[in-house]
Amino acid sequence: MNAKDIWQWLGPLARSWGAEEELQAQLPVLHWSSTGLSHLARPLYVDRGVLHLAVDNHVVAAELNLLKGKVLARLEEVAPGGGVVDLRFQIRARGVPRAEIAVRPPGPDEVRAARDEIPEGLPATLAAVCARLIAWARARERALLAAGGWRCPGCGVARAEGQTSCPECGIEGPPPHR
Repeated sequence: MNAKDIWQWLGPLARSWGAEEELQAQLPVLHWSSTGLSHLARPLYVDRGVLHLAVDNHVVAAELNLLKGKVLARLEEVAPGGGVVDLRFQIRARGVPRAEIAVRPPGPDEVRAARDEIPEGLPATLAAVCARLIAWARARERALLAAGGWRCPGCGVARAEGQTSCPECGIEGPPPHR
């Protein structure tokens, strides 16, 4: 799916939810691959004109920070009017892949319970998809926690046992079980 296809459905959806400005602010994230730097950094989000990027180590962060002016100029070329005025780097080493955790599919009762939490007024198809997504997310959380994971006290997201800190909040997890 290319960017033009995405905007055919994402643009009207954002307008109907009154979130078009917020979506426009995230355009630099979608256009990051066009800068030619996607092998060095992964875009996360834009917050108040600051593009947050995930990098594998401090060396890459330092190099990109030294080239910040050129990076911002290149980003303005590929995403004109994106409004990015600064870059912020988060070290997120990719490391060794974790062992797979089996997630039991949610049952009809779990999907129904998730559907009850979705606000009225959404199209039926969209509401059904959202309910399935919520039910799967909860099933994933249950599987992670059952496999020795932990829940971040900052954002509330379930983390795998081997993760020493929450990548979103930076809050350290509990000490490893011994």
